[in-house]
Amino acid sequence: MRVLLLILTLPFVAACSTMGRPASPSVASTAVSEPSGQDIAGRWRGNWTGTGIFQSAREDAITLDVVQRGNVGVGRLVLEGTNAAESVPEGIRRAGLWGTRVVAEISLGRVTLRDQVDGGRLFTADLKLDGNGDQMYGFVRGSRPNVGLVLTREQPRKTGPEAPAAPPQSAMAVPIPSPEPEKAEPQPQVIAMVPEPKPEATRETKDAAAPAPRPRQEKFVAVQELTAIHFDFDKAELRPEAVDRLLGYAGWLKDHDDTVIMIEGHCDERGTAEYNVALGDRRAKSVRDRLSAYGITLDRISTVSYGKERPACATTDTAACHEMNRRTEFRIKSR
Repeated sequence: MRVLLLILTLPFVAACSTMGRPASPSVASTAVSEPSGQDIAGRWRGNWTGTGIFQSAREDAITLDVVQRGNVGVGRLVLEGTNAAESVPEGIRRAGLWGTRVVAEISLGRVTLRDQVDGGRLFTADLKLDGNGDQMYGFVRGSRPNVGLVLTREQPRKTGPEAPAAPPQSAMAVPIPSPEPEKAEPQPQVIAMVPEPKPEATRETKDAAAPAPRPRQEKFVAVQELTAIHFDFDKAELRPEAVDRLLGYAGWLKDHDDTVIMIEGHCDERGTAEYNVALGDRRAKSVRDRLSAYGITLDRISTVSYGKERPACATTDTAACHEMNRRTEFRIKSR
């Protein structure tokens, strides 16, 4: 009997022992962050600032499209003109105008942008929102030198006020006027208009109206817009001024996309013929790679090295004459 009574009381004792015991931390409710109240959904446009090759100052356009849900947004970030911007992360530069998928974490007055693929390892930007929430600005985290971002929300186009609704018709009876006798309407007189004959266009007028076609170049020829690029002694690296000039050359080639270009490498007379051929080849390829970085496709570029066989100055053995011979020259022809 005592054993049976003990068995019946054990569940009651166990239940009483658990009453009032605090919940285990593992099952405690997790705190939920309150909504920030900030809305950044939509399209943002602005500028990024940073540095390019040889620490030259850069500024170009930036676009951000965001879809937001709660305190998190997803979208695409596009930084234009980053091919020659060394301060911009390499992955962002490779993305180009296709853009980079980003995730936005929104808190009160702040937005953190991270690349979606690697969770911020490639790109993280810390931005602040202004009081109206229509502008945000900040820097890319860890960029050396700094890359700054300034974005302004595109405002939706405002439409005019709606036209007021027409007032309801009166319920009062309106007297119906007595019908008037029908009158025969006069028939309008039809006059056939015969168009005047146009004078036949002569061959001279046709030729004058048509735009003059650009003449084709069947052989490689030099053009005055693409002058020679010069190098230091025994070097194939581009000088800073040469980098800036090649940016202009790339723009000219984009405007004349029906042409291909030949880059000729040259050297001064010092050194063996074999060594100078190899040096001229490195100089031509250094220029080719820079034009490719500026957007000129490699199928439009050819290179050749003449070493010291074709000097531009062969009259005197002076430093000025050597400077003229250390060069690359450009020739073009039609595709």
